[in-house]
Amino acid sequence: MNILLAFKAEPDLSMLSEADWQAAAPSGTGPDRTLMRSLMGNDEQGAAELMLLARDVNPALELSAVTIGDDRALPMLRHLAALGFSRRTLLTCEEELRFSPAFVAQQLAEQVQEQNAGLVLLGTQSSEGQNGQTGWLLAEMLGWPCLSSVCGLNVDGEGFVVECEDLHQRSRWLVHQPAVLRVQNRGQMALRVPGMRARLAAAKAEIDQRPCEAAAATVSCLSLARHLSRRRGIIIDEPAPQAAQRLWNDYLAQRMKP
Repeated sequence: MNILLAFKAEPDLSMLSEADWQAAAPSGTGPDRTLMRSLMGNDEQGAAELMLLARDVNPALELSAVTIGDDRALPMLRHLAALGFSRRTLLTCEEELRFSPAFVAQQLAEQVQEQNAGLVLLGTQSSEGQNGQTGWLLAEMLGWPCLSSVCGLNVDGEGFVVECEDLHQRSRWLVHQPAVLRVQNRGQMALRVPGMRARLAAAKAEIDQRPCEAAAATVSCLSLARHLSRRRGIIIDEPAPQAAQRLWNDYLAQRMKP
């Protein structure tokens, strides 16, 4: 079976200081993302690790990866090649796709059908845009079921056991048919690092690059504004025994009542 990873090369926004954001705010488009390094989103890294764990159990699984963007995504595809992803595809597009989830889903659906993938993993949402629609739209276009908040993937015979966890419950699903899995990584999964020999070999790995043209976006960013979120705080300036007693009596005791 072929398992396909769909990821987005995101700009590393943590490299920007507050002054950089304020300087770019009047432009309405934000900082120049071409000046920032690109990386794979946290959810997508967790998805890739789940795929590798499944292949460790069943070496017959074939892993593939696809992304839409420009040449800045090539290092991530080569990183996946070093980890054993046998097919890497870059759909080159210069258009702004943050507000075009339907177009992205359509391109991914075509890749799923072409590569005959039986399972598709992708992140819940990217750090920019954050529309969270691509996975649902992809599942609708393919006519496949979609599981969200995925945090585990285990091989079970000819199928898979998928674990999902949200703020209210943890569930396990036995999947015996093609499906789209929206992975949510809360820090419990980290993508492994390939060895130096594998990285050197992957430096010359073939990347299938194909052009795709997107229609002009009908939605664009008009302005940026900083959202200030402040919380009140009370400093208890008393000796430790009295401070602990006051903390309990005035703030904690009432919260512990059923």
